[in-house]
Amino acid sequence: MAAQHPYTEHLDIRHSLAWFRLKQALLRLKRALDVKEPFDFVTYVGKAPILLIGEGNLSFSASLLRRSGHSGRQIIATTFEPETTWTRPTVDNARHLRRQGALVRGAVDATRLKEHVRGKTFELIVFQFPNVGSRVPRYGRNPNHILVRHFLRSAGQHLEETGQIVITTVNSSYYDGAFDMDGAAEASGFEKPVAHPFHFPEYPGYAHVNTLNDESAVDGETEFVTLVFKPKRHYK
Repeated sequence: MAAQHPYTEHLDIRHSLAWFRLKQALLRLKRALDVKEPFDFVTYVGKAPILLIGEGNLSFSASLLRRSGHSGRQIIATTFEPETTWTRPTVDNARHLRRQGALVRGAVDATRLKEHVRGKTFELIVFQFPNVGSRVPRYGRNPNHILVRHFLRSAGQHLEETGQIVITTVNSSYYDGAFDMDGAAEASGFEKPVAHPFHFPEYPGYAHVNTLNDESAVDGETEFVTLVFKPKRHYK
C-alpha cells in the first residue's frame, strides 16, 4: 500500500483540527431562545386534553393544576415508575390530582404510549426534563437523544389536529449536544422546536426528581428551556 504524501497528510491533520475546533465551539453554545416569554402551560388546563409524561413525583402536574384554578378532568398525569414504588410525596400529589378529577397512572413508557392511552388524542403532551440516567451510547448516539426521538414518534400519534408537544430541559451546551433536539425533531417528522425560557418559581412545590431515584438532574443548574414541537403537517 502506498504511503500517504506528507503534504496530503498535513492537510488531513489541519482539516481534523479545524473540524474539532468548530465542534467544540458549537458545543459551547446554549440553545438560543426564540421567545422571551415562558410557555403558557396553564392556558391549556381545563380547556383541552393534556397528557403529562415521566412526571416522577407528580409535583409539576400538581403545581400546574393548583396554579390554574381549574379541575383536572382533562389531565392524564403519568410516571415511569409503577405505583407500588411511589414515594410518600408522589402518593400525596397523586391523591391531590385524583381529588380534582385527574387520571393518574404509573408504569407508563414514554416511547410506547399506544399501549397506555389507546386511541386518545391530546392538545398538549408534556415531558419535563427527560433523562434516562445513563451515558452509554445506543446506536452510536447519546441515549437521551434516542429517548426523545422515540418519544416524539410515539406522542405524535396521539396529538389533536392542532396539538403540540413540549419538552423542558437544562439550557446548557452539554444538554443541547447530548439531546440534539433539532435532530430528534427532524427524524420524527416535526419542525425545528421553538424555545421558551422555563422558570421553576412559577410552579410552587415543583421539585424535579430523576427516574428511579430521588436525585435531580437540575441541581446546580440555573437556566432552563421549554421546547415546543409541532408536526410538519401543520404547515402544509
